[in-house]
Amino acid sequence: MTLATRWTVTARRRSGQALILLLVLAFAAALLWRFTEAASARSAYAVPQDGQIESSLGVRFTQAAVVGDGGIVELRYTVLDTERASAFQNDVKHPPRLTDERDGTVAWRTALMKQGHELRPGQTYYILYLNNRGAIHSGDKIAIAAAKGTLAHVPVR
Repeated sequence: MTLATRWTVTARRRSGQALILLLVLAFAAALLWRFTEAASARSAYAVPQDGQIESSLGVRFTQAAVVGDGGIVELRYTVLDTERASAFQNDVKHPPRLTDERDGTVAWRTALMKQGHELRPGQTYYILYLNNRGAIHSGDKIAIAAAKGTLAHVPVR
């Protein structure tokens, strides 16, 4: 093998190794960017918690959002205790009331979104509210009044 051939083979190997190293570094940078952005997005929206309400209702409220072109407010909750959560979900005559803390308007007309007959701990469910005359807006804070108490300062997405 001539010197020029050896140099060409060595240069190809090194360029191949450099390319692999570059791809590994790019992959690592993409993963780092993805996970740090996901962590910052999670911390940007936080719903207050109240252990007494959670214990009595068997659910934890996790999100309030204006959806459906502003005509619906979606209230999400996670089941903590299936027995209490079933009682909460089946009480269709007394759903939680949403009060906008900005001006005191109330959303109370609901449609319970129950999936199946058995609730599972850790599963997320939701209630839809008619947003009368666009009373609740994204960026507002609401109070969720349930039979066992009120959870205040819940941010609306």
